[in-house]
Amino acid sequence: MKVTEQYLRGTAYHEAGHAVVAWALGLPVRTICVRIGDAGGGTEVGSADHLSLIEQVAVCSAGSAAEEVFECSAHELASFNDHVTVLKLIETNGVSEAEYGPTLRDEGYNCARAYLESHKSKVVKLAARLVECGSVDAAEFLRLMNNEET
Repeated sequence: MKVTEQYLRGTAYHEAGHAVVAWALGLPVRTICVRIGDAGGGTEVGSADHLSLIEQVAVCSAGSAAEEVFECSAHELASFNDHVTVLKLIETNGVSEAEYGPTLRDEGYNCARAYLESHKSKVVKLAARLVECGSVDAAEFLRLMNNEET
């Protein structure tokens, strides 16, 4: 498998992880995409401000958790950017990074893993579609989530 193909598959699972965990937490998922050329990607979801801080961290951590659960790595910058977002979330919420940051990150990551484990077939189906088409819009995402049993 070429490096680009490996990263494409890993990125598809990474982005599918974000999307499925956001969906499981009741957030609207708008678009999910992976880029074939550089194996980058993105997931656009609605505001998570009403979620607990742990749930917000779970949405951010879901990409790297999916890489672990499904044993496929995306480019290291994908998880790096998510970690930066988590650090900003912790700071924005006035939580002491030194005192509570590691615990919050662990709890959020474990929360994401639990959702990924309970919706494994949905993540696999979405990741396969992303590898095939490169992007999934909100309507197709909902069809994928609602047409398959977990």
